[in-house]
Amino acid sequence: MGKLVSVVVQAYNSDDTIVRTLESVKNQDYPDIELIVTDDKSKDNTIDIVNEWISQNKQFFKNVNLITTQENTGIPGSNNRALKHVHGKYVEFLAADDCMSTDAISEYVKFCEKNENVIPVSRVKLFSDDDNCDFTSVENYCDKCYEFAKLSYKEQYKMLLIQNRVVAPAAAFYPTSVIRKLNGFDERFRWMEDYPINVKLMHEGYRFGFIDKQLIHYRISGGSITGSNMSPLKKTEMEYFFKQKMWYMIQNGMAIEALKQSKSWFKVLFGR
Repeated sequence: MGKLVSVVVQAYNSDDTIVRTLESVKNQDYPDIELIVTDDKSKDNTIDIVNEWISQNKQFFKNVNLITTQENTGIPGSNNRALKHVHGKYVEFLAADDCMSTDAISEYVKFCEKNENVIPVSRVKLFSDDDNCDFTSVENYCDKCYEFAKLSYKEQYKMLLIQNRVVAPAAAFYPTSVIRKLNGFDERFRWMEDYPINVKLMHEGYRFGFIDKQLIHYRISGGSITGSNMSPLKKTEMEYFFKQKMWYMIQNGMAIEALKQSKSWFKVLFGR
């Protein structure tokens, strides 16, 4: 028997995409998978669809669980609810509109078993339901993220403190014990589930490593929440900077960069 892997599928109003995601988990060539769907109080038919799918497919998994809630908390809270039910040595967090290649879990596990204290990051295959979607700017960002994952710990930590360089939340794969050691996801920052925990990982001495394969199919949506200067995500980024990241930067000898980012956030805040 191999190492049990828990795949957490994050659902919210996902009735039109989640079956495709769940099928990609079912079709993994890795045999020892626990499936956990965590729903953040969907208002559509997501829960009914998931229940029906589970009833037809639960035999393909070591364990299956659907976690629901009476309160919408954002992805960090949804992930933490799922973590209480995770039994796997490793855990993959997958949005309900993304998918995995059939060898994703086996490639991640193989990497982790050979590289202790290194968090693997894979390439992503971009896709969209919009046939006219232009991936150019996202592809350029992805390329920078892949180069980041090849660097030394010291270089990575400095770069990550300046800007997020983990290509997509689902592209990373974590030992469950590490996530629990860090007390899970920070629910203060409900619009950012991955960046705060990845910075904390590096603060604790873990680094990232690169898998040169497209293991995650990452959906690009036209309706991004990042459109305006003070979108929910921007507000959360600013809050995270002043509450946590700025202090990590100062501890890491980056006081000048911290001052520079402080000035940038004040300009955003006051519209100058």
